[in-house]
Amino acid sequence: MDQRSFILGMITAFCECVAAGCKDLALSPPLTHEVYTMVHAEAEELIARHGLISALEENPELPEEERFEWILIAAREETLRRYAALREEGLSPARSLRPFSELLSYNAEKSVSTTYDAYRAYFGS
Repeated sequence: MDQRSFILGMITAFCECVAAGCKDLALSPPLTHEVYTMVHAEAEELIARHGLISALEENPELPEEERFEWILIAAREETLRRYAALREEGLSPARSLRPFSELLSYNAEKSVSTTYDAYRAYFGS
């Protein structure tokens, strides 16, 4: 499978989770700026078809050589405002998803901790 199809497939799956109410917020797979440029138009179309809203997270606080972006996928503006408020406190999902767990609809009682971090594995850091 090519990278474009993989990313758009992941975004579609996350849109379905958010649209169905399983998640309040979803993050696309990590994207380099070049990959974001390649997929953003189709990703935005998919998100809009599901009746959802989105925003781009650029992670400017990360060192340039480690920087990646992702698309935030949500059903409500309030969710994006809550995300932005956490970011304004200096918190970053690129460093730890834990402060964002409620927004991401993670359930500690049902979750399994594998210590696998897909974002860091993808970027090799």
